[in-house]
Amino acid sequence: MDNPLTVLPDRVRRGRMSSILVYGVVATVLAAAIMLTGRSCGRAEQPQSARTAAAVDGIPGFHGLPSEGVDPVRDAAPPVAGAPLAGEVAEDRAVHALADHPLFARHVGVHRVDCALPSWRDDQSGARAFYLAAIACLDASWEPTLRGAGLPFRSPRLQVPESIPAVRGLCAPGDTEIRVGHYCPSTETILLPMATVRPAVADSRRGAQLAALAHEYGHHIQSVIGVTRAYRDRRTSVGWDSAAGLELSRRLELQAACFSGMFLGTNAGRVDLDESSWTEAAAANRAAGDRPGEPRARGTDATVWGWWKWGSDTGDTWECNTWYAAAAHVD
Repeated sequence: MDNPLTVLPDRVRRGRMSSILVYGVVATVLAAAIMLTGRSCGRAEQPQSARTAAAVDGIPGFHGLPSEGVDPVRDAAPPVAGAPLAGEVAEDRAVHALADHPLFARHVGVHRVDCALPSWRDDQSGARAFYLAAIACLDASWEPTLRGAGLPFRSPRLQVPESIPAVRGLCAPGDTEIRVGHYCPSTETILLPMATVRPAVADSRRGAQLAALAHEYGHHIQSVIGVTRAYRDRRTSVGWDSAAGLELSRRLELQAACFSGMFLGTNAGRVDLDESSWTEAAAANRAAGDRPGEPRARGTDATVWGWWKWGSDTGDTWECNTWYAAAAHVD
């Protein structure tokens, strides 16, 4: 059979051949563009930093290794919510939810405060005075955020007993696990026994004290807004000491670490929350994970540090949604 091109007039044949050539070039260019786009997407799916990961895939929370530099968020924090979250919650009413809690529904920061603190004294009265002043700073930082989100706010109670056994009369049964401090949801009380505080804050100007307090205050925020109740219900349903139950415990603890980082990162360098305080708090959070022989209820040292630093780097409640994070990031 004759080639159709050979029976066409020369002018038409040349036009057809030119069109085929042009189409071939266009197809080649499009194929190359698609390949380049695919390679770019491949690079985006394997980001070099945690901050890039959140920006690319839209998943809240800590991804990968934290940056090592002293990089508190400061004035880069997202704005404090100025109004209730579009009617998603009733004003001053706790919401018993985890991943889908409305506080984590958008990018919201904590208020910046000028925090003046007394000098630390290694005795009950001196420690109590320091912690009460720091709680006032935490209150001033967090209250606008919760009120703006249509959520309740209450300042926590504080107890600074001398010894750990004294704690057992201050918490409901089962609420007596102590590392440095402890939070009792049943009475909304932060407990900081001097027997555990003294060794933990040795050689610290104020950063280690703030790290211990801000973590327990993070648990207070969880309790006030309704997260703690939802967590307890979920953990009870899966088995308190099961693998799934311990993972839920780590998510609770790591969110408190992230909230602590938010406060210290957003307010770093302001009056008595100076660079040394931030550095000391960061150091305290590098070794705050599970210890050998303990249940896997807190997270590894690296994971605790990662979530605390992530909170400091982002200053964002959306980014502290540990309930949404992959299991690998709450190890």
